[in-house]
Amino acid sequence: MAQTRTQKIKQLRAKLQDLEEVKLKDALATYGEAYQDSGSAWQENAAWELADEEISVLRAMIAQVKGEIRGLEHHTPNNTQLPGPLGKSDKLK
Repeated sequence: MAQTRTQKIKQLRAKLQDLEEVKLKDALATYGEAYQDSGSAWQENAAWELADEEISVLRAMIAQVKGEIRGLEHHTPNNTQLPGPLGKSDKLK
């Protein structure tokens, strides 16, 4: 059975909340710990690099979910394709 647009938006918002409030927060904590543990050699620390990459991936996922939500909220009959993961307003800061 197909989901209604409202159900899909609710599902995406729950996913967005999980990504932002749980996964990104945990990744940032790991990033901070790896940075603190590495001292002056943080650029050569594998744990820091992995945490940095995880944060980048999570931010891209968050941007994609936000784009999907925006596309569903502003859906028009001619707009059958959802916006890409990094629209102009979604660029990582």
